[in-house]
Amino acid sequence: MKVSIVMPVYNRGFLLEKVLPHLTAQDYKDIEYVIVDDGSVDNTSEVVKKFDVKYIYQPNGGCASARNTGIKNASGDIILFIDSDVFVPQNLATIHAKYHSKFDKLIVQGQLVRIIDINDAFKTKFSIYDYSRSFFDTANVSVKRKHLLEVDGFDEKSFKKGWEDLDIGLRLIKHGLKVKRIKEGYVWHYEGDYSKQSIMDFFEDRIREGRASVDFYRKYPTFEVKMMTMAGPFFLWLADKIYNIEFYKSDKFFDKIYRLIEKNEKTKAIAKVRLAGYAFHFEGIKQRLKEDGFILP
Repeated sequence: MKVSIVMPVYNRGFLLEKVLPHLTAQDYKDIEYVIVDDGSVDNTSEVVKKFDVKYIYQPNGGCASARNTGIKNASGDIILFIDSDVFVPQNLATIHAKYHSKFDKLIVQGQLVRIIDINDAFKTKFSIYDYSRSFFDTANVSVKRKHLLEVDGFDEKSFKKGWEDLDIGLRLIKHGLKVKRIKEGYVWHYEGDYSKQSIMDFFEDRIREGRASVDFYRKYPTFEVKMMTMAGPFFLWLADKIYNIEFYKSDKFFDKIYRLIEKNEKTKAIAKVRLAGYAFHFEGIKQRLKEDGFILP
């Protein structure tokens, strides 16, 4: 079976120089690399064209749109989604293909190791802080192309960024696919350099995802999705009791993070920032509810 690695990119020239040498060095023989440039205005195209990949440019339409473009232009039996800030081992495609060769209707979900220093890629070990129960994380997930087409791909109208991955994941599961979480084929996800601006950008992303979670819950008003999104009165009440969003913007918070980094406790620093991100997730939910007066059951 042929594997198509699909990677959407947007203004990632500085990082693709580091990521693509590893991505394009897969030991799986029957493979292609499909890079969809979602309207970059930096040097992304110049960097990508240095490598033996299928490069496609499109006007900016969001992650879901870019991945749909990748699916349509891929020729592989298996689509392996990798994000543009992810470092992958040489045997990743081989590992994913192994499971698809045994089973037809399968989502193969790998785990991420989060890093804030590019030099830590392939060195930092997986820890409990990295564990995720996500069943369709596009940083390291694969599924046969025919099944993606059967469920009409990503919903690019409802979800430009945020929850577009779990949306298609749910539809694939309803279509009869099973999730296989693998304990091999780890990838290293670069979280940014953890400058103050980098962390604040992460918090802004959490606000956008919080807003999108309301739309996700509207589309799937089930208990399971309520637990995924935490878009409910109880969770909002609890968030007000637990989180102090102003503290996470303060110098005191950043000082704590940088002290951990100085002590080489980077994994703990990442965990604290990600935990703080939930405060901004709930802020996004509140913003979205206030906009249109939707009442969460």
